[in-house]
Amino acid sequence: MGYANLSKFAYVRSRQHQALAGLVLATALSVIFAGKVSAASVPESSITPNQVIKDGVSLQLEMSQSMQEGAEARFTLSLRDAASTRPIRNVRPIAWVDGHGGQTQGEESSEQACRRKVATFIGGDLLHAPALSLNAYYVLALNEDNSISVINPQTGFGGSKLLTMVILHGPGQDWLLTPEQNLLVSQPQVDEVALVDTRNWQVKTHVPVPGHPGKMALRPGAQQVWVLTDDGVTVLSASNGQVLAAIKTGLGHHTIAFSDDGKSAFVSNAKDNSISLIDAGSLKKTADLTAGTRPVAMAWSSKAQLLYVAHEGDGQIIAFDVAGKQAASIKALPGISTIRFTPDGRYGVILNPQKNKLDLLDAATNQIVQGADIAHGPDQVTFSDRMAYIRRRHSEIVQLVPLDAIAHNIQAGQPLALASVSNGQKAFDQGHSASSLADTTVMVPNGAAALLANPADRTIYYYQEGMSAPAGSFRNYGHEPRAVLVLDHSLQERQPGLYQASARLPKAGNYQVVFYLDSPRMLHCFPITVQADPAKPPATRYAVTLAGTAPALSKGESQKLQFAIRDALSGQPKTGIPDLQVLLFNATGNQQLQLDAQEQKNGDYGIDFAPSVSGHYYVYFQSASLGMSWNQSARLVLTVK
Repeated sequence: MGYANLSKFAYVRSRQHQALAGLVLATALSVIFAGKVSAASVPESSITPNQVIKDGVSLQLEMSQSMQEGAEARFTLSLRDAASTRPIRNVRPIAWVDGHGGQTQGEESSEQACRRKVATFIGGDLLHAPALSLNAYYVLALNEDNSISVINPQTGFGGSKLLTMVILHGPGQDWLLTPEQNLLVSQPQVDEVALVDTRNWQVKTHVPVPGHPGKMALRPGAQQVWVLTDDGVTVLSASNGQVLAAIKTGLGHHTIAFSDDGKSAFVSNAKDNSISLIDAGSLKKTADLTAGTRPVAMAWSSKAQLLYVAHEGDGQIIAFDVAGKQAASIKALPGISTIRFTPDGRYGVILNPQKNKLDLLDAATNQIVQGADIAHGPDQVTFSDRMAYIRRRHSEIVQLVPLDAIAHNIQAGQPLALASVSNGQKAFDQGHSASSLADTTVMVPNGAAALLANPADRTIYYYQEGMSAPAGSFRNYGHEPRAVLVLDHSLQERQPGLYQASARLPKAGNYQVVFYLDSPRMLHCFPITVQADPAKPPATRYAVTLAGTAPALSKGESQKLQFAIRDALSGQPKTGIPDLQVLLFNATGNQQLQLDAQEQKNGDYGIDFAPSVSGHYYVYFQSASLGMSWNQSARLVLTVK
């Protein structure tokens, strides 16, 4: 028997969820297989290798010129009405890249095989994951140990969402994403900054940065990352981590800010009670500015074109222009820890965890125009287009300030409008690890929603603005999420009817671009070929797969696992490997095994696996004779009940 139509499933990307690509992906997801489908039942008026017309919809695939393994490729999918040629706009297509020639059953047609792939990928089957996802949204958690959790929210709120773990040399303290989607992570305990390639989740390099690297900032308009250290700032190339300069500024806790054009940098030196002004073009310090006592926070206002420096010691807020000339002095209470400006640059939110107070600074008048008492140590603020999210260190409650009400309340002489939402069960500071310097709240791009990490709960919560409680959550598999980021790799409508995504091409071989659109209905698999990189070591051209049907694994029971090693281009099995090793580690970090694989009679390679704990296990492979190392090999995921 064949398979009937793929039923309408809800890959939900409502306006409230659109930026996280359907963070709640289809509890209504259903794939119904029944009855036989003949080729005649699939209405196709035209099919070419790169274009298909079905049911009045024209779909065309265009690829960037370079189709060599490891290259950054742009996938462009054009959707048009076949009759009028008008672009089909504002729809939410999804697509994957998967190995061509996957197993089919019986007389299953290519259309039916394509449907099978869509059903598998949309269901989030970890054992049959695609080579690439062009819908990828990732939630990153900076953990208390030397790891980063990479969570795929598109599998919904049930089951596993952990995609992989990035292992560092030490615990991360701060992080940032570059425009090229490299992730840089400071690790003060080992005096390093890691540069992570988010296309394959491999650490590209560990950059030595002496002096306990901490807070980092991306210089506007330049491919530079500025890393604060014990005695100043180290400047790195954002693309490869190369050290460009090390600038000594002074002693004490440091913070950093840039002018809008990125030409001027400011570094505060808390112990020296000074602000260092740096010419970012020449990477030279030009002046040391002095004002109040213990400067601990700075922010640039695009509205006023001024730098505002908050002093913890005496409560002063001093404004400087781009040349370092003092422009204003505003008095607040001692104990300030944070100042950040609203997205329009008009209002500065000043937090004082010692006095449990929020002050609102108007950059148009350089006066504090509003205030509010906020209990339990307010110490961090993050903005969406509509809301300010204020973390309270000693509470699980997040305070919300509607931005559109600020001006009205000031003019009407009314108190600052406040709301709140519970972010879990425990206070933020009840976790077992110290806080990081990175934010525990991050906005969902293009959507009125936020992700809030609670280290004590070991959970990341998803909050829709306007709701009274989080709409869902992600477990962090035993780790404490000390900070959270969102990484967007999904298809975006760049021009009317043109949907694009970029991804790094997988290993050489034959693949398919698997496309699905719910409305108007369109499903198709385009064949593509990824060419080999002649300069790449041969070991990287082997594919490792789980042989046969995935076994049912149970805690405490020994089970034979078999793996197939095949040439990625020809698909031929590779036999006679004398030194294949298998590394398995549990996602919670409670078990790690390194085993020698033995060749079986059928040409596969086997190990005896006896998991001591349940959960998800990540599997990596190594073979010196093939030149295959742990970080070059394929990654498999096993589930133990």
